[in-house]
Formats: sequence, structure tokens, C-alpha cells
Amino acid sequence: MKKTIVLVVAFGALARLSAQDAPGVTTDLAYASEYVFRGIQHADDSMQPSVEISYSDAYLGVWMDQPFKSREDNEIDVYAGYRHKVSRDFSLEAVATYYGYPQASEFRTRHTYEVGVGASYTYRGVAATVYYYRDFRLNSNTEQASIAYSIPLEKWGTSMDFNGFAGTVQSADWRPDAPTTAKEAYNYYGVDVSLPYKVSVRTSVTAGVHWAHNHGLPSTFADDHLWWTLSVTMGF
Repeated sequence: MKKTIVLVVAFGALARLSAQDAPGVTTDLAYASEYVFRGIQHADDSMQPSVEISYSDAYLGVWMDQPFKSREDNEIDVYAGYRHKVSRDFSLEAVATYYGYPQASEFRTRHTYEVGVGASYTYRGVAATVYYYRDFRLNSNTEQASIAYSIPLEKWGTSMDFNGFAGTVQSADWRPDAPTTAKEAYNYYGVDVSLPYKVSVRTSVTAGVHWAHNHGLPSTFADDHLWWTLSVTMGF
């Protein structure tokens, strides 16, 4: 029900815009052999549909994780942000995200929300980014840095995209819906390698391999993760 309401609101906002001001719409349907976020595995193999509406430098999107195993919780995220291009190579971004877990059991986090600010700079094809996120329910601070580079593979009509990232998380209330307060702090890092292929002007298929490691969490959390993804993206 919540997912339906979100999509109705998003497309209702789109309909109110005039034809000449119509924003861009991007849809994505992805399969992930694991769902890993900031170095922590949240689910095994899952479907991850999303839709994003962009208008000028602003955007609004809905992203979901739907695990195949019934014992694993669904997740629905609603986010909005704004990108400002300061120069050809330097840009700034602000984003706000609501994380919802409608199937969360008692004492597990049912929802949370955060804001983030970041900067990106590109030099000779290498893109470096730094971001800071503040989660208000988890009372947490996250800092993340990444470096990305793309190698064109013109013969095959694709490219090999590399992304390396590292971050740190400090939370003063790791489980805000639990009766007791739990603090947690850990570091994480990883690498993404993807191959996007443009099927048509508006459609592309992307295959990716990902690895992430976390350090500093209790032994109940697996520290190494290797998974793959396959997605179809369409723009309108």
C-alpha cells in the first residue's frame, strides 16, 4: 500500500507539469545476488526496481529491494536531491532519503531518514567524490569517499567502469525501535566493476561484479561480500 501511494504521488506531480516542461523519467529493474549497503548485507538475492524523475538539476526517486526469501524484509526508499554544477569538472550535491522497512519485526528498525551533502571533481577522466550523511533516527554520521574511472571498449560498444569506495559509520542509536540503546561504529570499503551496454537510444543493460568488506562490527555480521548484479534501464 505504501509503495502504491508513493508512486501515485510521484506520477501525480509529473502530470501537473506542462508538456514543454516535462521532466525526464528513468526506470530500472535490477537483480542482485546479494543486497549490500555500506558494507553490510541486508538480504540475499533480490529484485530491485526503481523509478526516478528529474527536472533540470533536481530529482525525485523511489527505490525498492524485494528479497526472494520470505524471511527477509522488504525495503522501500524515497529520495530527493539537487545537483549544482559549479564548473565543467566540479559539482555539488544535496540529497535527503527516507528508508522504510514495512515488514520489520518487533524492535527492528521500521524506518529512518537522513540527509547528505557531497562534492565531485573530475580530472583527466578520474572522478573523485566525497560525501557526508547524517541519519537522524540512528543518530549516525557517515563519511564516504570514492574514485571512479571508465575504460571505453568501442569495439564492443560498451565500457568497463571501475569504482572504488571507502567509508566510516558512527551510530549512537543503532536500533532506535529497540527498548535499549545500542552504539555501533565500523569502517567499510569495496570495489565495483560494471559493463553497460546500450541496446537502444533509451534502453541499456548493465552487468556488474561487486566486492565489499567491513571492519569493526560484531562477529554476527559477515565481513566479506562478493556479489553480482544485472539491470535493465530505460529513459523517457
